[in-house]
Amino acid sequence: MLFLASRILKHQLKDEERLSLLEKLSERKFVPLIRSTRLSCYAQALSDTDQVCEMERLIAASVNPEEHQTPYVQGDIFCFDDHTFFLLFADLEDGSAGMRAGIVYEPRTAEPLRKLNSFCQTVSLCLADAGEQLSESVEGGSTKMSAWRQDASAVHQGFMRFFAKQDADSLSTIACRENARERVRAARLLDDDDTRLFLRRAKEAYAEGYHMSPSSAAMNALPEFTENRLIEAGLLEREVLVSCRKTGHTLLSLPSADALAVVTISHASCSECGAKIADESIEEVFAPTRLSSLLLEDGAWMVNRLHSILRELGIPESDIVIEPPSGDGEARMIVHVCGESFLIVARDGDLTPAFARRAINTKIETEVRHLLAIVTGTIHNEGRTSLLGFAKRLKRGGSDFELLIAEGMSAAEAEIRQVFARVSQKALAEQLYELDASMGLSVARLIEARFQMLQNSREAARPAQLPAQTEQGQSLQNMAHAVSLIDFNLLEINDAEETANLAPLPRSG
Repeated sequence: MLFLASRILKHQLKDEERLSLLEKLSERKFVPLIRSTRLSCYAQALSDTDQVCEMERLIAASVNPEEHQTPYVQGDIFCFDDHTFFLLFADLEDGSAGMRAGIVYEPRTAEPLRKLNSFCQTVSLCLADAGEQLSESVEGGSTKMSAWRQDASAVHQGFMRFFAKQDADSLSTIACRENARERVRAARLLDDDDTRLFLRRAKEAYAEGYHMSPSSAAMNALPEFTENRLIEAGLLEREVLVSCRKTGHTLLSLPSADALAVVTISHASCSECGAKIADESIEEVFAPTRLSSLLLEDGAWMVNRLHSILRELGIPESDIVIEPPSGDGEARMIVHVCGESFLIVARDGDLTPAFARRAINTKIETEVRHLLAIVTGTIHNEGRTSLLGFAKRLKRGGSDFELLIAEGMSAAEAEIRQVFARVSQKALAEQLYELDASMGLSVARLIEARFQMLQNSREAARPAQLPAQTEQGQSLQNMAHAVSLIDFNLLEINDAEETANLAPLPRSG
């Protein structure tokens, strides 16, 4: 899956100025692929390679804008090891002339937004070297330096409204909690229906004063490796239970045999019959932990799993908004991917008509074009019919709406990966289709094939990676995304003198 980010600059360039900009970018080690391909073609057509640039100028000058011919230079792409930049000269969303700079990157790309900001700085430096005055009028008749701005059309208004409704402190707390490694590991185990059922029964039994011993039927139904994994993940814990032999009352619940040794050494006695603790009934039992209770409440484990899946796909933390638990046993979140917003509603239970109604209401409020409903239980016909009927009505009204229903987290993960990849391909094609005529083929498909071949080469050359290394790499990627987001807020070119003094971009590795 590939991601895109872009910035816009309201500054118009003519064909000869665009060529000059591409030349200066080449001098700074940003080699334009489309222009290089054309120059190679001209070199093949000429016997004297010194005349290549002259031929380029003649062909560019032959384009007549009055006849509505396509400009000779519409943009270009610049390929690097783990990312690709693109530069487009076209009308912006508000109808004004300008240019759009963007980056296409994969989840493993470190600091993509910082790379994009540096590329925008380099373009501005090249324009300044060419004598371009990047200024715009402000109140009072003065001018200020034009800055690269985030494309407002790429931010869905429903996503922003959903974000604005949430409390900032709650969102910060949720983000830290969902990234906790122990919760991620524990939530992964809860994907299994039998494991969740066992933990729920264990929780109910513990609340009623009953404990599960290693010989109980519920424990015998679990494989030994599952029991050990639950303990390692912090969902289950061993306890030492001391009971009165005469009355059967529970006297002590101790965390370990060492704690029992401390009690027995103290010569403590039973409050019921007066016998020594060492002479009473002692057995090892299992009890659900607090983490287990927290994850099973309000479908919290589903939020953790979804958050983990999204982060593994490379979705930045800033593009995931999770609604705090409302107490109805459901979870809701919105994810922004490549200019599209996805509403995900999840319930650790059945797809009921009431759940379907609440999902529809949230969709209407957020105005998203994609709705994914995830349940772990039975999909009731009434609930499914309600969602499908709503989707059909929207489509009959001309709305581009997509409804997805997944039964279980494994099915949901497959749906998420598939639909996100499709949206990524669509966004890439929409952004770069104007360059297809210049290149003579689909630029979007060219970039996709290039990244796929690079990934295949890495996988063939890379040895098996240890789980600890994988977790460490994901942690570093999370930090890189956070730094990139902070960097964009700090970066703005406000002064022409400041821009001229900026150092050139270091060579990309």
